[in-house]
Amino acid sequence: MLDSKKEFIKEVKRRLGSERFEHTAGVVEAALKLAEDKAVSVNKVEKAAFLHDIAKNKTLEEMQKIISESDWKVDKLEMSIPAVLHAPAGAIIAEKEFRVTDEEILEAIRFHTLGHPDMCLTALIIFAADFIEPHRNFPGVEKIREIIFKDFTRGIIEICSSMIQHQLETAKIIHSNTVMLRNRFLLY
Repeated sequence: MLDSKKEFIKEVKRRLGSERFEHTAGVVEAALKLAEDKAVSVNKVEKAAFLHDIAKNKTLEEMQKIISESDWKVDKLEMSIPAVLHAPAGAIIAEKEFRVTDEEILEAIRFHTLGHPDMCLTALIIFAADFIEPHRNFPGVEKIREIIFKDFTRGIIEICSSMIQHQLETAKIIHSNTVMLRNRFLLY
């Protein structure tokens, strides 16, 4: 679809708009820093970071249609949480419209909101980067930023714990993927 990195970034920015692209640029920055000491493809991390929110500007109905017309599996609980549907819809858009075939990149986009206990390292980096990117400003984020760069495992636990605590405080659904991801890292 797009022949150069410059064209790719321009198209992503066009689809996201300036404000969402600013967040995305922050995710790219954080993801590349996290990837520095890991044995992971920087190109995969960067592409996943640029595309992680590609469906964010879609309406709920558009996202549901994208998902229902695909072969991708999205459980009923996830379908009942509109704020997270841009993740699976985004993976589908990345695959169909940006011709991404790499499973690690698609997995990173697919699970960047809730996490998943079986995520690969690329996906874990995008999950963490989305949470800690420099434009995020909420109680506890500075502490989590420090932790994730010192101890990646503990950082993932802290991110999951923070997400779960927020869901409890706001009386919202807690998806089991986040709990299972936290448990996976607690068992290390």
